[in-house]
Amino acid sequence: MTAAPPKGWCPGALRPMISGDGYLVRLRITGGMVSASAARAIARCAQDFGNGLLDLSARANLQMRGVTEATLPVLVETLQANGLVDESPEAEAVRNVIASPLAGLAPDAAFDIRGSVYALEQRLVSDATLHDLPSKFGFAIDDGGGLSLSGVSADIRFLALHDGAPRFEVRLADGDEAAVIEAAALPDVAGALARAFFEEARQCDLPPRRMAKLVATRGAEGIWRAAGFSPARRGAPLGSSPQPLGLNSLGACNWLGLGFAFGRVSAQSLAWLADKAEHHGSGELRLTPWRAILLPGVDASGAEKIISQASADVIADPSDARLAVIACSGHPSCASATTLTQQDALALAPLARSLAPSGVTLHVSGCAKGCARPAPARVTLVARDGLYDLISAGRASDAPMLQNLDLNACRTALRSMASPEGIHP
Repeated sequence: MTAAPPKGWCPGALRPMISGDGYLVRLRITGGMVSASAARAIARCAQDFGNGLLDLSARANLQMRGVTEATLPVLVETLQANGLVDESPEAEAVRNVIASPLAGLAPDAAFDIRGSVYALEQRLVSDATLHDLPSKFGFAIDDGGGLSLSGVSADIRFLALHDGAPRFEVRLADGDEAAVIEAAALPDVAGALARAFFEEARQCDLPPRRMAKLVATRGAEGIWRAAGFSPARRGAPLGSSPQPLGLNSLGACNWLGLGFAFGRVSAQSLAWLADKAEHHGSGELRLTPWRAILLPGVDASGAEKIISQASADVIADPSDARLAVIACSGHPSCASATTLTQQDALALAPLARSLAPSGVTLHVSGCAKGCARPAPARVTLVARDGLYDLISAGRASDAPMLQNLDLNACRTALRSMASPEGIHP
């Protein structure tokens, strides 16, 4: 294990990041697929070596909080013994692959993408020329089923096609140009496009660290050409993120989706979910980029029992107001934050839901970095010196409409925005 790098790094297990409540230790879970036994092992580690809290990230990974300098070495040893970490920090850092949560299970998928997920991860780990990819550079492999990844950020995106053969449509970030490849070629294509990213980025005075920024700076044509491709067609429009909560059924595939406010999961809840997955489902948990966990194989009777026994932090109702808000860990967990962002976000959740009947309408950020939500939100509150600045239809880094709001002033502003007259600066 190497020493922890400066703040701002995407934390791993072998290269964690220090924050206000200790080290952040992120586990990159292949395909978001976690066996019940592995989930229990992770829960025990979070309880024994951290503060008992985990975050379900927007990349479908689990992140332990509150790990101390004293507990970090034994935590890593325990994770290694359970096969939950990579062989090196470089391999860990580059293995940023997100896959459809129901890969291999959903009958509406074009085909089973799990082999492609494993093959891409193996290529990223084994090809040292790719280890210099920026820490946030990521790949998405979508099986073409109903739980679409189209609303999930990715630098290189693969979408399985329903055309009778195992083939993928390939895009750069969220661009509308696409090439079509055979499924077996995915690792080679991913590597070629990643190297093309390096080549084109070097031509910039300040090399971009994300594909979307590079495309905006230099265009997509040079990247495709450097990788040996000419886009064959225009891709279909990208959709929005699905809502996977509650009991769902796709033919023979049933699953129960359970959410968590801000993706915060206690070790106790994770262990409880593992037990329920074994008793009522297939014995597996599927992590999602929507801060929800799916339990495949749960039927109506099992779902009713699980929901009735769930603790207050578990969300099964898609209309729950807590799903209208998203917030970073805030003070004191993050040294950059000056307010209790999650506590304030929960207090504002009912008003946030009044802005729209579904989706995230309010982002509460501890600082202008906006780590919890890079994309715009209907309303963004950014903490500054213990108060909030309000941004309408923008990101945390955008110019505010209102400034220096306490929590009551935030309530007043949200009420006004929900009214027909709206609000004016």
